[in-house]
Amino acid sequence: MGLSDREKEAFAEIESQLISDDPKFASQMQMGKKDSARRFSTRNIVLGVLIATAGIVVLLTGVTIDAIWLGIVGFIVMGGGIYLASKRTTKPPSKSGGRGGSGNNSSTSNQGFIEGLESRWDERRRQQ
Repeated sequence: MGLSDREKEAFAEIESQLISDDPKFASQMQMGKKDSARRFSTRNIVLGVLIATAGIVVLLTGVTIDAIWLGIVGFIVMGGGIYLASKRTTKPPSKSGGRGGSGNNSSTSNQGFIEGLESRWDERRRQQ
């Protein structure tokens, strides 16, 4: 069930008011824009956690055998892993992966804010 013309006009009015009131927030909420699609990468999170775990092991080994330099190296490796895990990327998710499982993100990437919301709502209703 789609939105009526009155509802579409109301959403368009809300959208234009939001853009005029807070353009920075509105640009962050735009769907399909390169700058606003900053998200965490699963690959970076997994690699970062593995590297941080290895850094903790090296740090504890350095503390156990009283090798200060090894503890410092372990701390640096652990910090690098945490940085990698928390790093955000602007690269959009691949069509085979990501959430939703539909894999058809190219058609919604050029739509506006309201059209994106409408298509997500329709998709959700179809899946029920």
